[in-house]
Amino acid sequence: MKYDLSQDSRIEYGVSWYPELWPEASWEEDVAKMAEVGFTLVRLFEFAWKRFEASEGSYDFSWARKILDLLHAQGIQAMIGTPTAAPPAWLTSAYPEVLGTNRHLKQKTHGTRKHYNPHSLRYREFSVKIVSRMVEELGDHPAVHSWQIDNEMSGFDYGPETVTHFHQWLEKRYGTVEAMNETWGLNFWSQAYDRFDQVPLVTSDVGSIEQPERHHPSLIMAIATFQNEAWTRFIDEQAAVIRTACPQHPITTNMTGFLGAMDWSRHFRGLDRAGASMYADLAHYDYTFNRMDRIRAEKEAPFWMLETAPNWSGGGPIWNIHHEERGIRAFSWLTMIMGGSMLLYWQWRSHWAGQEMQHGTCVGQNGQWMPGKSTWQQLAREFKEHGEFLLQNPCAKGPIGILADSENVWLNSIDPIDPKNRYADRLRDEIQLPLLKQHYHRDILHPDADLSRYQLLIVPWMSRLPEDCKQRLEAWVKQGGRLLLGPHSGVRTEEMTLWIGSEYGGLESMIGAKQALRFTPHWVEDTQEVLFTDASRCHPRFWCEAFDPEEGTEVLAHYRGGYGEGLPAVISHAYGEGRVITVGTSLDETCYLNLVSALADECDIQPLASGGDQVLVVPRVNAEGDLTGLGIVNTRKEAQHIEIPFSGTDLLSGETCSGKVELEPLQVRLLDCR
Repeated sequence: MKYDLSQDSRIEYGVSWYPELWPEASWEEDVAKMAEVGFTLVRLFEFAWKRFEASEGSYDFSWARKILDLLHAQGIQAMIGTPTAAPPAWLTSAYPEVLGTNRHLKQKTHGTRKHYNPHSLRYREFSVKIVSRMVEELGDHPAVHSWQIDNEMSGFDYGPETVTHFHQWLEKRYGTVEAMNETWGLNFWSQAYDRFDQVPLVTSDVGSIEQPERHHPSLIMAIATFQNEAWTRFIDEQAAVIRTACPQHPITTNMTGFLGAMDWSRHFRGLDRAGASMYADLAHYDYTFNRMDRIRAEKEAPFWMLETAPNWSGGGPIWNIHHEERGIRAFSWLTMIMGGSMLLYWQWRSHWAGQEMQHGTCVGQNGQWMPGKSTWQQLAREFKEHGEFLLQNPCAKGPIGILADSENVWLNSIDPIDPKNRYADRLRDEIQLPLLKQHYHRDILHPDADLSRYQLLIVPWMSRLPEDCKQRLEAWVKQGGRLLLGPHSGVRTEEMTLWIGSEYGGLESMIGAKQALRFTPHWVEDTQEVLFTDASRCHPRFWCEAFDPEEGTEVLAHYRGGYGEGLPAVISHAYGEGRVITVGTSLDETCYLNLVSALADECDIQPLASGGDQVLVVPRVNAEGDLTGLGIVNTRKEAQHIEIPFSGTDLLSGETCSGKVELEPLQVRLLDCR
């Protein structure tokens, strides 16, 4: 198998630090201890606006240059965060219109963070101004490595200025209110508008299905798109300032969550690196796997882990995220093995006041070491020793791609099929994790991604499939690709409506069938079956589509019992040089993997290992795309083993591994298979 690859300059390992909270006398000691641990990069200043600009137009960057001088003297580099997540009180008091308004239509107050409105033209003006001064004052310092935009951005705004911008956005998008009414079908319930300024900015929670919305689905989808476009502008404006002044510095930011209200794929497009904050605990590392599979595919360059706990987390009640020092090492290596080239802990020194005082840190408020020092030092040595191998033999791409996007999170939360059908959870638990447990290497892709590098694509629950993506999928299949489509993919327009004249918006020719029936198995799942021609069977879940296949389309399974009795449930259609298998309902793991393995065999895609379904196995490749190594992590506290069809030397232990590979609890292996 061949894989595409990407490279970065070196492995960076470090921590976030807030020296603005501490007296200058403590700075040198802190930096010396960072060097003692072996950290190479420190993340700074993303909450320091007040320290930089004590009052409007009154700037002081001398203290920050002292910090950078101290780091540079110890050979440590800095990532500088723009401080727009925490605007100072002089700004929010003098210009209260910059404050955000929450979904309850209450204006936010000063003293938290992210209390601004990204739609506010005045706030964006002040944001550009402080970033401009930062790059002017600090951008030429030799310690500066990179820049981070804001911090963990999220949230929608519902204030008066945002409402005005929304109405302007609607007019620009649709031209006339009549066109909008027609596109959304607003004659239903007499919802049609006479003017754009009549359209409400619905306070919707896209991404949550606990509180289904009763406003028009197309309106809520438009609001989510509008809100995200504002976030992208907010990010891009700051990035443009930095890039103009400091073209030599890469720019990133840190996403949170997996797929939700923030469309991170679009936010990352104008940046150089995809970054993230991840705090999933050892018992739920599967929440980490899906995010790393996704973020790895966002950019050609490796992703950056900008935040994880150095031991435990405490943004509220404490949870012991890594459980023990072996867990700290396992998670840190997971980041590198799954495609990262940077790992930063949050944070260096415990806050002595304010929020998150109980959060895990590297040193306490008095400078005493916290649990984990020996492991941080070990990791620093290992990343330094094996960094060249990791970078010259990066994590492979593909060859299996899973399409997913935030728009379908929004759609499935706005108009949920079933109370349990959470899109992101289904994607993780039913689509991605079974592949991981069987050691099929996979990426999670945005529909805009380059499809040509993948041999097998899985497109589940993509109810809203963009027209451009559909066309590229058809061309890709014709050229020999294998596609596993559905359930419920392609059934909605990009405006959130159903198709008129067809059920799949033109996908019928590729599917090789029309829809014969759609129905729900709700409350009768146990009395209905999906019966395959090889006698395997499972119960349908959530939603069912039955097919009316054209001549030449093979039926792989039928419904038995209920509304769909005797109708095709799974079909296979040769299309050009490729093949499409379309499923009409959510299958169990065994039936799903049977279909995946059949298509994978046609592409000569083989699992990287067998056994050890709680063991992560990730391929490393050279510049030609040939497999040169394996990263292996036992993610459990019990010993496990796997079988691999490769032979290699474990760079971490010096052992030769082939065939059966034994793994101690939470053990990491990095095999050189060259």
